[in-house]
Amino acid sequence: MASANVELVRNSFAVFERGDLAGIRDLLADDLVVHRVEPDDAVYHGKDGFFRAVAEWTEDFLDWTYKPIEFVEAGDNVAVKVHQTAAGAQSGVPVESDIWFVFALCRGKIARLSFHLNRDEALEAAGRS
Repeated sequence: MASANVELVRNSFAVFERGDLAGIRDLLADDLVVHRVEPDDAVYHGKDGFFRAVAEWTEDFLDWTYKPIEFVEAGDNVAVKVHQTAAGAQSGVPVESDIWFVFALCRGKIARLSFHLNRDEALEAAGRS
């Protein structure tokens, strides 16, 4: 049986997929920090920062889709392997890759979120090797 933290993260993907902006905001801590480690080490703050990070991540793509495929719990952190597909906005060339998101949870909210390109870095960020 999945823990409350894993269930909260699973639910966040479902809320995001539905496009429920109010629901997403409810899941995020007011002082959320989003760290896009790759490719540019960008850092975003707050709920609006989350939406900026997502917009920038997807702006060069059409038909961006994602599917969470693995959840790894490490205390109050959950690392999630996500398979993403899209087409280049300019070229139309299909692309797909896996990315890891690390969620740090505090008092039932997402307090930190980081993006990683490989499992080892994600698990290290989550506090699990």
